[in-house]
Amino acid sequence: MYKSLNQLYKESGTTLKYIDWRRREDEKMLSFNGDYESTKEEMKKKGGYKQDISNKTIFGINQNVVIIGAFVVATAIIYKIIKNRI
Repeated sequence: MYKSLNQLYKESGTTLKYIDWRRREDEKMLSFNGDYESTKEEMKKKGGYKQDISNKTIFGINQNVVIIGAFVVATAIIYKIIKNRI
């Protein structure tokens, strides 16, 4: 989730006034390419933001690990139920 400019300002710990800080940040963004949108995309790429979606994870966990874990839990539950009935 993106943080608001106000949150970023507070977290920066700067001694500048908000308006001066904002002007400085805008100048930083424009200094990359002069184009805010392409700069935003460039920063996402450099920051490790993945644009392509992989269907190999479930909640960010490898799909094989989730399946094996579910199988182990289900086997343990079935074993416990069968053991209690005997």
